[in-house]
Amino acid sequence: MTIGHFAVQGTELTKDDDGLRPLLSTVIVNSDGCADTLRCLESLCAHPPDLAALAPRAGALPEHEIILVDNRSRDGCVTLVRERFPAVRILESPARQGFSKNYNLGIRHANGVFVLALNNDTLVHPGALTTLLNAILDTPAYGMVGPRLIGRDGWVQAVCARPMLTPLEYLLTQSIADPGFPIGRLWLLSQQISVARRRSGSVPCISGACMLVRRTAFEQAGLFDEAVDFYYEDIEWCHRMACHGWQVGYVAEATITHLGDQSIRNVKVWAKKSEYFSALRYFRRYHGLTDEGARVLHAVTSFGWLMRGIAFVLAEGLFGLKGHARAYLYLWHWILRDPSARPDRVESQ
Repeated sequence: MTIGHFAVQGTELTKDDDGLRPLLSTVIVNSDGCADTLRCLESLCAHPPDLAALAPRAGALPEHEIILVDNRSRDGCVTLVRERFPAVRILESPARQGFSKNYNLGIRHANGVFVLALNNDTLVHPGALTTLLNAILDTPAYGMVGPRLIGRDGWVQAVCARPMLTPLEYLLTQSIADPGFPIGRLWLLSQQISVARRRSGSVPCISGACMLVRRTAFEQAGLFDEAVDFYYEDIEWCHRMACHGWQVGYVAEATITHLGDQSIRNVKVWAKKSEYFSALRYFRRYHGLTDEGARVLHAVTSFGWLMRGIAFVLAEGLFGLKGHARAYLYLWHWILRDPSARPDRVESQ
């Protein structure tokens, strides 16, 4: 039979179902991050789920397929994965493309009853996948679940169980709550402490670093929205799941290490641009952001980038500290001068 129509940028996902599905499909994307990808695959293979115990509960085959989507990488990762992990299915992107498009490509080829969207810069802990699968099997209302994420420093990452971001919170983070400054670090610390104390249960939003999704849920709600990419793809997906009546679960007993940079050591210009565009689209669609509100968001973002640039210029000049003045000043110039960054040019769809 044919199942599911997925409203994702006009694409359609269909699947011929000739029997039982495998219990789990894990989708990982590599985009010139071979070292991280290999470590992730090693941890995934070292700590697999208890398929024999779980599969009968889901009416599934005790199988776990792993799909790697390579984003036209230049790091030779495809060859290394084929040599070291021959069971991994490899898909190559048709062109260099964004986070959401790559994960959607993998999910469309996934056969599992449950699909795990997993960042390549994660490490799976013993028992984590079994615990996540048990949680989603035990609670039919859950459309997706996520684990407790810890960073390389061992601290819980606040994004693994969080409220839905509002325009006001966005403006706050763009103005004062930057982890590069003392007040921003205190803000982040307070959020981390709050999440570290949180118990398992329904939450508004989990992190895109690790999302275990029920097939019937994404058949109904759709895949990642490709117009809302980096930084907001997980927020938008969680929001849309809730709009379709599904709950989002946080599973504190399952732990995944997320090595992603949560500090200021790297400022990726393309990621900051994507965050800005995605914020405008998300807030227009779900929070009724008006044209005037969009202009305020644009102004606060540009001011925030300017202040960061000046701060880093001073830190680099007065104290010799390595910073990101050039990146932030470039972003400030870009958002003011590039016509594509004008808020009236960014639509919700």
